Amino acid sequence: MSDTKRLHALDAARGLAALAVVIWHWQHMYLIGGGKLADRSLQPFYALLYPFYEAGWLAVEFFFTLSGFVFFWLYGERIAAGTLSVRAFWVARFSRLYPLHLVTLLAVAGLQGILLAGGHQSFVYGGTTLPNFVLNLLFLQYFIHGWTFNGPEWSVGVEVLLYGLFFIYCRFIKPSWTIPLLVMVGLGFWLMWVDWGLGRGLLGFFAGGIVWLAWRALSARGLNPRWVGLLLAAVFALWIVGVLELGTHPIAGWLNSLGLQGWRWLENTFRLVLVPLTVLALALHEGTGVTFWRHLSPLGDLTYALYLLHFPLQLLIAVGVTLWGLPVEPFQSTLGLIGYLATLIGLSILSYHWLERPAQTWLRSRLAANPAKSPAPLRVDP
Repeated sequence: MSDTKRLHALDAARGLAALAVVIWHWQHMYLIGGGKLADRSLQPFYALLYPFYEAGWLAVEFFFTLSGFVFFWLYGERIAAGTLSVRAFWVARFSRLYPLHLVTLLAVAGLQGILLAGGHQSFVYGGTTLPNFVLNLLFLQYFIHGWTFNGPEWSVGVEVLLYGLFFIYCRFIKPSWTIPLLVMVGLGFWLMWVDWGLGRGLLGFFAGGIVWLAWRALSARGLNPRWVGLLLAAVFALWIVGVLELGTHPIAGWLNSLGLQGWRWLENTFRLVLVPLTVLALALHEGTGVTFWRHLSPLGDLTYALYLLHFPLQLLIAVGVTLWGLPVEPFQSTLGLIGYLATLIGLSILSYHWLERPAQTWLRSRLAANPAKSPAPLRVDP
């Protein structure tokens, strides 16, 4: 597949979602040296960034739904038709995910080991043992011992499992059938009560499949730019309502007064309604010929690095403060946040161009069933 098989609007949104998770985890900086964050409103630029400080973790729902959409779009019908083999599918996934996963896992293991050797506790995520290291190597950490080593990477382990389930689903069930997709979403919703993380992943991924069906059907009929613009505006308005709700909680308060769990209802509305509508609206909007999103799509290239590198960078700072006597206050300040984000983005750019892409090319050339005809790495890979 060529680079034209890419929806730039979704790339841009994916990068912004990664930054949302990064800002949500800024609270880790207050745990350095055994401290704690007494009040989230004390964090830098709180008046501007409070949606991320208060609910940035919800951006993971966007990742799951977007992945489902992209995988059904790019691979679903090819898997169903038998034109994409198991080997080719897993080589593509392994070559995209594993190089940076291995590098960050080794970095976290080494830095946590330095802390432990100095008589200190692990920073944020415990369980830094050899068995857990092996589980992390295999993307199995979340299913056995939860958040260990590079803790935020739990969702990548869930996604790897979902990739396997997706392949089996498309091979034996038609990806364009609506009812099985609805059943999988319902199963994910139920599973959240048993395993919160896995349930979120299953629900979001197959909700992305439903969005793909809707996008395909609407695109086939021809897109009216005016109606697509109205849909995008409506989705944007819902996001504004959500941001205001995080600040003043009127809807949650009203639901609580009715004897309902207000925040739980709003969470589920977010993952079942707003996130799928957002993915659909962005995909349709680009289909009207709008070129604006192309300028923001490079953010999508940095998503994986932003997600995997942000905790190791925090851990490096924690080692510097704990063992090397660096003052912690500058790292928790406004300038500290700016410097941290700038450093993280810079490292992510270097990672994408000097590690992820070259490693992806090398692995695909070595692992392809026919190395002489090995394709170039796909820029559309999520």
